Amino acid sequence: REGKLVEAFDCFQEMKSEGEQPTAAVYEMLMRGCTIAMERVTPDNPEPDRLTAYLFGRVMGLWEEMREAKVRVDRFTYTELLRACGKAGQVDSAFDIFGKMLSLPQFLPDERVFDSMYELCAAAGAHDRAFDVFREQVELRKSIFRPRFTPVTYTHLLQSAVEGGLVRELPRVMNAMRTSRCFPTRLTCKRLLRAALEQGELGVAEEVLSLTRHAGHSVDQVLLERYEEAAEGARLAEGRERERRQMGPGPPAR
Repeated sequence: REGKLVEAFDCFQEMKSEGEQPTAAVYEMLMRGCTIAMERVTPDNPEPDRLTAYLFGRVMGLWEEMREAKVRVDRFTYTELLRACGKAGQVDSAFDIFGKMLSLPQFLPDERVFDSMYELCAAAGAHDRAFDVFREQVELRKSIFRPRFTPVTYTHLLQSAVEGGLVRELPRVMNAMRTSRCFPTRLTCKRLLRAALEQGELGVAEEVLSLTRHAGHSVDQVLLERYEEAAEGARLAEGRERERRQMGPGPPAR
């Protein structure tokens, strides 16, 4: 807590030199200390800096040491590993750990783990994989173990939909938001509607309008006019296509 990571590792080495086997809680605290000292990656800077890369290596070294010493791990161990992966932008390593948790009933991920995965995907720019995580959470919620969706869940999923050009993935997310009565702000609704229109997803835009009104927000008038214009254009194009099909093919060319 005091930021004295070097001193913490000195105590750790002294503990081992005196023949005392550190517990999982000790390893987890050291992992957390390393993660706190890291600099989080961003979509603009997806590669970790040297110190962050070094600290991530220390975390993985602690994990390897736990396995070699056959230290009994728990869900918190995996949570700390995921947090370290997230801050260092190690997407593949995080998904390996996440997959391991999904395969072990005693370590099934809770909402904190899911939210860490969403944050990782958003920070690393792996926006499509955020929706892979969402599908796993939806599936897990069908069992007796029901990790809840949180405001953090929706914040990162909406961010991934907009920044990753994945607005088409939004309907299931918005349905979950209605069910849990966790509604976006008016500004977020405006961003979603703009993104849906820019990505040509009129069906999604219509659902965003519905969610906006359901949340009690007024709709941005400029975007509403853009939607109505695009919807009218789509209806006219559909009508012309229907007429063309009804007329059938023209006479063969001579």
